[in-house]
Amino acid sequence: MFIYRKFILFISIIVVFITIEFAYADINTSYEIFRETQTPDRDRRLAIDLFQSKYFFSSLAFSKNYIAEINKIDPLFEIYIEKLILKTGTMSFSYMQEKTLKKHLYSPSIALAYGFRLSQKKKWQQALRTLTVIPNHHRFSAEARMMEGAANTMINKDLEAEKSYMNCIKIAKELEEISSVKKQGRYYSILKDTCAIHLARIEYKNANYDKSMELYNLIPKVSYQWPFMLIEKAWTAYQLEDFNRSLGIIVTYKSPLLSSYFFPETEVLKSLSYFKLCLYRDSLKTIEQYYKVYKTRSEALKALLIDHKHSNTYFLKMMFAPIHVVEKLNPYIRNLMTQIRKKIKFSIDLVAYKRVQNELKNLQKLHSGKLSDILQDELKETLRIRTTHLNHFIKKKMFDFINDIHRFSYEMFNIKIEILAKKRDLVWKNKMLIADRSRGSHKNISRKAQEHFYDFKGEFWADELGDYSFGLKSNCELIRVKTQASIESNEVSK
Repeated sequence: MFIYRKFILFISIIVVFITIEFAYADINTSYEIFRETQTPDRDRRLAIDLFQSKYFFSSLAFSKNYIAEINKIDPLFEIYIEKLILKTGTMSFSYMQEKTLKKHLYSPSIALAYGFRLSQKKKWQQALRTLTVIPNHHRFSAEARMMEGAANTMINKDLEAEKSYMNCIKIAKELEEISSVKKQGRYYSILKDTCAIHLARIEYKNANYDKSMELYNLIPKVSYQWPFMLIEKAWTAYQLEDFNRSLGIIVTYKSPLLSSYFFPETEVLKSLSYFKLCLYRDSLKTIEQYYKVYKTRSEALKALLIDHKHSNTYFLKMMFAPIHVVEKLNPYIRNLMTQIRKKIKFSIDLVAYKRVQNELKNLQKLHSGKLSDILQDELKETLRIRTTHLNHFIKKKMFDFINDIHRFSYEMFNIKIEILAKKRDLVWKNKMLIADRSRGSHKNISRKAQEHFYDFKGEFWADELGDYSFGLKSNCELIRVKTQASIESNEVSK
């Protein structure tokens, strides 16, 4: 069952704004600079030259050396760091020595990296103090306001969190509108939608379900977040006691367009919605189907995880394997892998991972030398860390999925017990439910003015995704059963 989850999606690296493939420039100048005596100025020039040659991850080592050695970052190098973060991600700087990060907290770029690190450590108050360094006009301000909202949520400061998320939406929208690069605009759109979803969750937590639904309705269907937030929107409809709308939203996942999006939680909500409409047979049928489908899925996934749980590479390799190879394991596992791949965090991390791979391949084609050896060693270590990181992400999502299956199996068991208890009470009270299950009618649909109504004449079927509502009549009205004894009693009294 959906509860407001006290965890927030942190986008662990800033999105890469240009494509993976690009032309690497010659780094002969970098070799010449490297031959000079090691000084902070040499490291600075070497970092910038490698960056200009498109060796972004290679430039990181010398950038970090320079930052560690100096007392203050000048404005020109600050601009360079911003660009480097855009190419390699916040994670690249967040794991520098803490004393170095603290020394440069006047820098918005370093403040973002350190704020991310503190958030990972759940040091929310420190993270908030750090992130305030980043002004609203800065290019990283939308990310900073999102992290602030998360931190405030975690310490139960909902009003402050709402302000942060509202700022995030406003800033991200402005940056999206002025972005000249398509991928950059898309990223700010993702940030805007993410902050809107977090706002909706706060309203849900505080039982402001109408407001929560309004916010969920603002998320466009083309958003990367839309398929994942549908279940939350369906729970909001359920809390508004619009059980037909809840069922309609859930049925969206049956669309071929969303075949890789399947969640055990949707079946629980489906069963509960039928239960609230007193359609007990439908509810029990859903429970029966849940055990039938998810038992085999759980067993297949569990076997795979047990065999490879200690591997730091297996699951990432499986992500890159051809479809027919993964299909042999289990078609369901292939769909689950697709679902994981569509997670925004994974997609962003994967872009950075491929960049490191490409950079290493290009370096290996160059003539050998001490600089080349140093850079290759750095990139190999970066690749090892990111491989382990991505592999762990996939593995964790799979373990989470198994845990969800078991957790919701318990929920389903409780619903079944409750239905049997209701049926028993009806027998003892000599009553029965009045209505039979029917196909439903638009008369039973609860619809607000801004919500769509399609008669399915001439529309493209995919246009209505997310707007469905069942039209089932509630079966909760009771009538008294006329037993043979009561009939004879009535005849005697006449």
